[in-house]
Amino acid sequence: MICCKSVGPYICSKLQWLLLCCFFLLTHGENIKRSDFPDEFLFGVASSAYQIEGAYLEDGKSLNNWDVFSLYPGNIRNGDNGFVADDHYHQYLKDIDIIQSLGVDAYRFSMSWARILPRGRFGEVNPNGIMFYNKLLDELILRGIKPFVTIYHHDFPQELQDRYGSWLSPLMQEDYVHYAETCFKNFGDRVKHWTTINEPNLFTLMAYQNGKYPPARCSQPFGDCSGGNSDIEPIVVMHNMLLAHGKAVSLYRRDYQHEQGGSMGIVLDCLMYEPLTDSDLDQEAAKRGLAFSIGWALDPLTFGDYPSEMRQYLGNRLPQFSSAERKFMRNSIDFIGVNHYSTTYAKDCVHSNCSETANRAIKGFLDTTSERDGFQIGEPTGIGSLPVVPRGIGEVIEYLKNRYDNKPMFITENGYSEPQGEGQFQDAIQDFKRIEFHKMYMASLAQAIRDGANVKGYFVWTLMDDFEWIIGYRVKFGLYYIDRQTLDRIPKLSAKCKLQWLLLCCFFLLAHGENIKRSDFPDEFLFGVASSAYQIEGAYLEDGKSLNNWDVFSLYPGNIRNGDNGFVADDHYHQYLKDIDIIQSLGVDAYRFSMSWARILPRGRFGEVNPNGIMFYNKLLDELILRGIKPFVTIYHHDFPQELQDRYGSWLSPLMQEDYVHYAETCFKNFGDRVKHWTTINEPNLFTLMAYQNGKYPPARCSQPFGDCSGGNSDIEPIVVMHNMLLAHGKAVSLYRRDYQHEQGGSMGIVLDCLMYEPLTDSDLDQEAAKRGLAFSIGWALDPLTFGDYPSEMRQYLGNRLPQFSSAERKFMRNSIDFIGVNHYSTTYAKDCVHSNCSETANRAIKGFLDTTSERDGFQIGEPTGIGSLPVVPRGIGEVIEYLKNRYDNKPMFITENGYSEPQGEGQFQDAIQDFKRIEFHKMYMASLAQAIRDGANVKGYFVWTLMDDFEWIIGYRVKFGLYYIDRQTLDRIPKLSAKWYQDFLVNNTQTLAIRKSESELVPHRAAV
Repeated sequence: MICCKSVGPYICSKLQWLLLCCFFLLTHGENIKRSDFPDEFLFGVASSAYQIEGAYLEDGKSLNNWDVFSLYPGNIRNGDNGFVADDHYHQYLKDIDIIQSLGVDAYRFSMSWARILPRGRFGEVNPNGIMFYNKLLDELILRGIKPFVTIYHHDFPQELQDRYGSWLSPLMQEDYVHYAETCFKNFGDRVKHWTTINEPNLFTLMAYQNGKYPPARCSQPFGDCSGGNSDIEPIVVMHNMLLAHGKAVSLYRRDYQHEQGGSMGIVLDCLMYEPLTDSDLDQEAAKRGLAFSIGWALDPLTFGDYPSEMRQYLGNRLPQFSSAERKFMRNSIDFIGVNHYSTTYAKDCVHSNCSETANRAIKGFLDTTSERDGFQIGEPTGIGSLPVVPRGIGEVIEYLKNRYDNKPMFITENGYSEPQGEGQFQDAIQDFKRIEFHKMYMASLAQAIRDGANVKGYFVWTLMDDFEWIIGYRVKFGLYYIDRQTLDRIPKLSAKCKLQWLLLCCFFLLAHGENIKRSDFPDEFLFGVASSAYQIEGAYLEDGKSLNNWDVFSLYPGNIRNGDNGFVADDHYHQYLKDIDIIQSLGVDAYRFSMSWARILPRGRFGEVNPNGIMFYNKLLDELILRGIKPFVTIYHHDFPQELQDRYGSWLSPLMQEDYVHYAETCFKNFGDRVKHWTTINEPNLFTLMAYQNGKYPPARCSQPFGDCSGGNSDIEPIVVMHNMLLAHGKAVSLYRRDYQHEQGGSMGIVLDCLMYEPLTDSDLDQEAAKRGLAFSIGWALDPLTFGDYPSEMRQYLGNRLPQFSSAERKFMRNSIDFIGVNHYSTTYAKDCVHSNCSETANRAIKGFLDTTSERDGFQIGEPTGIGSLPVVPRGIGEVIEYLKNRYDNKPMFITENGYSEPQGEGQFQDAIQDFKRIEFHKMYMASLAQAIRDGANVKGYFVWTLMDDFEWIIGYRVKFGLYYIDRQTLDRIPKLSAKWYQDFLVNNTQTLAIRKSESELVPHRAAV
């Protein structure tokens, strides 16, 4: 496909999905549309509490029957359980985002009896349970999504089983009514559609006839349970359930319905029965099948008694309703909830020999099969008993319409399951069969509605893959795939096949079509490559260098991925001349690098200058100048002598300001005659958070909920550290301007991590959150260095936790930068947390009360890279430059880092070398940058991160940013395709790779000469 060649495999796969989806919609079955249904028809998605909530013993919830049942080996496939499930209890807001993104009218869910009344009538209402469902309901209402609530969906407090046997006892009726009334009291003002019980006709058989559901009671020939009677107990249980329903509805209608205005229904498993043959006997068997399943519940709730078909065969085994019971049972439903998945054939067993389980009164003397005349009734699914039979939904609706006077109906569940084994992720996501299933069933349903059926809505089962009872997690019904390790919600094709795909693909086609050339930038514009000392130098204890903070940090297992460290790194200390050859061969104007504090001043102010360190950087600088390459030097790039940490805690102490200024002046004195572009500190806004909030960088300080460090305060220490860093910068710049700048003629800047923030939604709140994100990251450093104080946005939320600058400090801080160094890789969405519930880490003043995400409306903001938090979003570089231009009076800027990372595993050398995605990345980002410059941004240069694959801090060597590949065994520098492209771009002013290039022009280097 042409698209595949032009947009790369990730976006190509997106487009392939779209094209396949469109082809599929055009070629498979009915062309079903929303307009085929009445305007007031509700479309929704469905779930249930135990299947998704998790948090099985949190916030006061008690053990329920399924919690206990799943503890016993063999009860649930693979030993699965619902203890965590989909973690909906903690992630309900994300799930509501997903629901809203689908555009549905309603959401059907159930409440957890054990979360609301942990001990039933024998204990108090759990306020945390009430609060959870209040929050859920309020958020749904706020988003315009109608809640459709099931009071009881298979799960109840285990104490009711232990006390009196749950549904085998009439006492369960009282407990159920008490629970139902608790729901009416607390939630009825917002719930307009209640269903009392989910699938009582299925539950009774699964729990008390087959012994597959808790409490796992049965008798032969249905199963080998420790107790039970498969012929009697299902009748007792159903009777108690129906009376519980009737009493709850009677209570609701008497005390709540008039004020709350809701309606009451029940949800039944509505399997359709068709006769196996055209014989009268099998036709009667099919009718009995419907009466013994649907009629078993609906006849009493409509007519006040069990079906005549059941009384004919079960006789006095069926209980009698008293006259009082008949009164409140009759017409005790306002609508019927229809859970329909499939259809089966029914065979008469009154006059035929059948299996021992079928040839019984409790089964209506009928057998079922999915095969007739050697043909299956429908295509199989992940559950063998639920083949695809679209006509069945129309047939069962017709049956309900005729038998129950066309009472209002909702399709409360209808869904498709595919079996899911290991390594089948792609098949699960590209769920064409699910799309076909819903189209065909909807088409049959639409025809039934045209034929007069009073169907009011349709709910897809289910929103996301969940705990499917005794099958566990191996069968998937969801529109969203759940990664069982991370619990990420990943949209399947069935959720995503919509117009947004086309727009996304078109955007990327346009973006990849940019023709960017060197001549699109000003003549004086600097192009370069960047690196940093600890990431490439190695020689960690050679020639007088001391241990630095990263040397020590990497000694502790678990701090760095794979146990990597920078002891050798790329051995740049010994191979710098070869590396300068490489830099020169690329044709760049400048080389950005940092100096090692511990190599120049091994003990800081507490020891002498190391002459070997001075000599190394003198040689490096002299060689660069000799080759016509401008040095662009960062004084401090995350690494400092460990002694400063040990003596006084490094950046937590104002003493670090003195040490930094002493170190900076040492650099000015020794190298300032050749360095015309200094940057004081690299990414102080990132370092403070990584080291003192998240505890991921040395000295690994943090506090809960950000991490579990041995010491630290994640809300306070980043502020202290940034304050010391900014004052250190200001003092060093003041010193340079006073004593060195006039003679040396250099300029001073700072380098910031410049992540771009975009609002998650178009709401004013999220737009403000995006602005706060920029102020709390970029403005945190640049406002003091430009205007002399922290951003007003930060002072608003942090108050007196933000230090004050003295008048003297304001004086030397203000305008203490000659240029801004911009490290930009990616863009994120910002969500407001001032007026919304967010994660515990996001909902804090130090974070600006905002959360970030890379996903909006089910779509990722950009193509993923080797670092999950850095997707490809080319527009972001233009947006962040525009922000800096406007906020800081278009001060000169340099893009000091911009690069693409691919994950690199063993045996992937060829993929790493043929790095087409890196080329596309730089082309797209450069195109966006060039447009910003045309729009007036004062950007002076662009540095690719990085020259060669290096030590990427806590990620080690497994993620690669370099134009050159480093063989970790030999340390050979091997040019990637991107190195050749960059050279052609700079030297030949081309937008594509030159066809021929002699080997000597693009320099590879081997460690041994």
